[in-house]
Amino acid sequence: MKQAPEILRFRGTPSRLLTTVEYAERVPPSQSGRVTLAGRTALPLFVRRLRSEEPLMSVLSFRLPKSTPPGIYQGRVELGGQRMPIEVEVEPRTNLRFLRPALFRRIKRGASITEELVLVNRGNVTVKIPKEDRFCVFDESGVARAIYRGLVEEDGDGEQRIDRMMDELAKSHGGLVRATVSGGWGALAPEEVRTLKVEFLFSGRLIADRTYRGTWSVSEASLDVKVDVTRES
Repeated sequence: MKQAPEILRFRGTPSRLLTTVEYAERVPPSQSGRVTLAGRTALPLFVRRLRSEEPLMSVLSFRLPKSTPPGIYQGRVELGGQRMPIEVEVEPRTNLRFLRPALFRRIKRGASITEELVLVNRGNVTVKIPKEDRFCVFDESGVARAIYRGLVEEDGDGEQRIDRMMDELAKSHGGLVRATVSGGWGALAPEEVRTLKVEFLFSGRLIADRTYRGTWSVSEASLDVKVDVTRES
């Protein structure tokens, strides 16, 4: 049976750093220890047994603050009365979120709306917010309508039914929406919170009395955009 390694190597994102070890003696799953990295306070170390029979395998894990930058860190663990050196590889993790993840407005086709949106960077890497972007919107009932039209198609074979569905889906496309960030674009650092001023310009392809929906994505952050199109006065 293997002895504990001379150095333990942990790897993962800040919220879940772990290593798997094989010990020459039992390490109860309820037993915990401490992790100390250079320049940081001690953190709790958790032990979970994988095998209760030889070879005795355990998973050791701990967490760092979510904004800990990617890189290699040195330190030590204290476990079962022993001290062992460790090497920790922190991997990059993007985690951008809109504090208000949905937007609903009533508009006319071809209209533009300006909104203030709050973004927070909960990851450990800097994320770039674009100054200009585009995304699509589709008629909310378009998918159901396309499937129905394809199923009731009496002429032709299965391939023609699919073609009919695709034609109907194309009709439900409401065109591209242009998103222009006039305030707050650029680099967003970890743990930074920023208010964006964004203008959304919708296409003239929108049809009155229909509801369109799309998603504006910035890195991992998604804003659900939904609009009811009103008739021209």
